[in-house]
Amino acid sequence: MSILQAVIEANLDNIRVNLPEKRQKDDSYVFLIFAMMSLLGITVNEAVFSTTDGSGDGGIDAIYIDETEDNVIIHIFQSKYRTNLAKGFGKNEIDLTIAKVEEIFQGYEADNQSAIMKTRVEEIRDIFKGTMKKPEVHIYFVVNTSKPDESTKDRVKMLEAKGESYYVSFHDGNDILQTIDSSKQKVYKINITTHKDIFHIGGDVKLGDVRGIVATIQADELIKIYESSGRDRILSRNIRYFLGDNRINEKIKETASSVKDSKYFWFLNNGVTITCDKFSFIDDLLGNKIITVTNPKIINGAQTTKALYNLYSERNLFPYKSLQDVYLLLRLYETDNEDLIDKITEGTNSQNPILERDLKANAPVQKLVKDYFLEKGFHYETHRNEYIDKKIDKASIANNERVFQAYISLYKEMPHEAKSCKSKIFERYFDDIFVIDNRELPNQLLISFKLLTFIENKKKAHWGQWKNGEAFFHHADLALVYIAGKIYPKIKDGGEIFQNDRLLNDIYMLEVLILREITHLENTIDADYSHNNFFKSRGFRNVIERMSTEFLAAAVDEILTRKQDTEINVLEENITQSIRNYYHKRFNNV
Repeated sequence: MSILQAVIEANLDNIRVNLPEKRQKDDSYVFLIFAMMSLLGITVNEAVFSTTDGSGDGGIDAIYIDETEDNVIIHIFQSKYRTNLAKGFGKNEIDLTIAKVEEIFQGYEADNQSAIMKTRVEEIRDIFKGTMKKPEVHIYFVVNTSKPDESTKDRVKMLEAKGESYYVSFHDGNDILQTIDSSKQKVYKINITTHKDIFHIGGDVKLGDVRGIVATIQADELIKIYESSGRDRILSRNIRYFLGDNRINEKIKETASSVKDSKYFWFLNNGVTITCDKFSFIDDLLGNKIITVTNPKIINGAQTTKALYNLYSERNLFPYKSLQDVYLLLRLYETDNEDLIDKITEGTNSQNPILERDLKANAPVQKLVKDYFLEKGFHYETHRNEYIDKKIDKASIANNERVFQAYISLYKEMPHEAKSCKSKIFERYFDDIFVIDNRELPNQLLISFKLLTFIENKKKAHWGQWKNGEAFFHHADLALVYIAGKIYPKIKDGGEIFQNDRLLNDIYMLEVLILREITHLENTIDADYSHNNFFKSRGFRNVIERMSTEFLAAAVDEILTRKQDTEINVLEENITQSIRNYYHKRFNNV
């Protein structure tokens, strides 16, 4: 086994215990989860609940939908874990996945489709119907060995040529490990050449504990910095981490590769901001400056850097895409003041709301929450992949966006908004909720996280059940958090309930009973019903609100406290009948 494969295997072993029991020894499945966590920065549970692999998957192993305020990105994965290290992706395997993608987005109805794939396709089509935004479709082919050669990508090229927001990328084991490599910083010294004059702040003019240079560099010099510093590792502080070929990056590439416009790139692009441990410079014979930079980090301009690098990588296929005339602005700061670097990072990135979670990563109140979680044995994660390469129990990692979704569902009673877009609610409500004098917030966030984790673990334990028929489970985690607070309000009070597994299990089983009946009846009434739309609607919350007030809370309390000698299953049947009566009355009124 190569060193690379040994490192991959060690990472797989670190997450196996957190996967559905029946899949823990399945290396292909574990590698898929690891790849999704690494490339998308999502939790292990989010990755598990995004999987679609199995009979009837059509060559698609996972679908993860990421909605932001600005756009919708649908991430589609096909993954292979090879024991034969000489084997990668075959042409037929690639073509099968691309054909399935075309089938989904062209509206064809598929035969022999699994229940989970069917509900994911419905969810995607709901998005297309319900948004004015044109979703982007990112297709990932991931393999632990090596990426395929160009001769196997004909169908990929045909798909991308359609220009319908399809973006296909191939990732091998080395690519995936690079995204999570935050090991001890090596010392990188890089020489870059500027174009003619620079503006230099420092030396005789000292501004606190920072020196700075503003200069013009050629695109090739930026690519040299990126490659020499370990590629994506140089972006580790960048809060607008490159997420793929979205419309912004395509515009950057279009301008840089244009015979007509490339010479104007300096004027049309904001350039890059880099911090470093130290820099020095000398003049060359042409009047340029040769700057020696130690340990550079790109804190603004990741999109520009990656777009130009991808364009540079395509030069063999597209010789006309030259970067010779492309110049851009460089701001270079020398400082070891971490607080100042954070301020520079926030100040130069604040115009982009897409990664609001990362923009708020260093907010003082989040640091307080992080300390509180750590005292209780959990690792509160404020930015993507913060702990992915650490040898800690993955179940102890609390992704702050997911925590916030659970909090909004439980304490603010807005599960429909929480489900609609996790980054959107983080942006919309962060400043109102994360205030320094909200003394109850850390514990409430922890209770929300524990409840969501409990529900996710129950879902994993019944993985086969919800995957093979009870598709509403896929959409219901935040709904179940909300329902728990409505039918058993004490769950919000102190967290003691998490010491009582029997009570938690009883509440969970009653929630599932309630939700199973409600989704069945909604599906019967509404010809256009879909689980995805129902749980995103205010109507779902209103139904639970009214039922809780009228009969659910009292009925659940009766069951949980065992106030009568009546058999529990009789009481549960009473709940089911009460729900049916509610819908019968509602249907007749309509």
